[in-house]
Amino acid sequence: MSGRGDDRLGRLRDEIRARLDPEFDWIRPGPLPWAPPPAGLAATPVVLVTTGGLHLREDPPFRAGRDPRGDTSFRLVPHGALPRELRLDAPYVDRRHAARDPEVALPMRALERLHREGRTGPPAPRHVSFASGIVRPLPGLDESVARLLPLLQEDGAGAAVLLPTCSLCVQTVCLLARRLEAAGLPTVVVSMLPELSRLVGAPRTLAVRFPFGAPCGDPGNRELHRAVLEEALGLLEGAAEPGTVIPSRHSWRRPPAPRS
Repeated sequence: MSGRGDDRLGRLRDEIRARLDPEFDWIRPGPLPWAPPPAGLAATPVVLVTTGGLHLREDPPFRAGRDPRGDTSFRLVPHGALPRELRLDAPYVDRRHAARDPEVALPMRALERLHREGRTGPPAPRHVSFASGIVRPLPGLDESVARLLPLLQEDGAGAAVLLPTCSLCVQTVCLLARRLEAAGLPTVVVSMLPELSRLVGAPRTLAVRFPFGAPCGDPGNRELHRAVLEEALGLLEGAAEPGTVIPSRHSWRRPPAPRS
């Protein structure tokens, strides 16, 4: 990490200690697990994992905001669920983005489009949503992953794209990626804090220059959502070693950058 990255993470840590948990520190789990990428992504079902706090309106709400140390449970979102069918429980997420367009945090339409273009296999029938703002992720996340893995196997998921929506969420998705990789499911994290991805450790990270709350780009920018997701999946296929971090080519509120 650069000195600037160290300073930024230090400031975030101190803010969380002052506001939420005086004993808070970033988790450093050690060596990275590594699941080989799928032999053919075009035939591989992909599951999306967000920390956007999205869920079906009839589902129990997340406890985010009521539990100062965070809610480590998850909700399943059927692929193709419409925005009007979803509710957002995300006090730590910038509501100007996902509340206007859930695709910025859960890009189901972009994934469907990539499948129709032959870029990926069919989307998993269910995607996964966690809450934002998890201050104490362990052991709760491990318990959630133990419940989640049989569901992903049932759905035939062969790869996972993880999409954080806040600073703490980057730590959350890195920990989730590590657990999924250890179970044999290859992952890629889309990160707004690549220095935190390096510290906690994620097998593959696409570093985007977007604001928190919108890991796939600005609301309504369908071409950008698709391009970011395609870029993440390209990294999932092409990364040669654990801990790979590459910068995205794409910029906020702009058309997708031309392919190199």
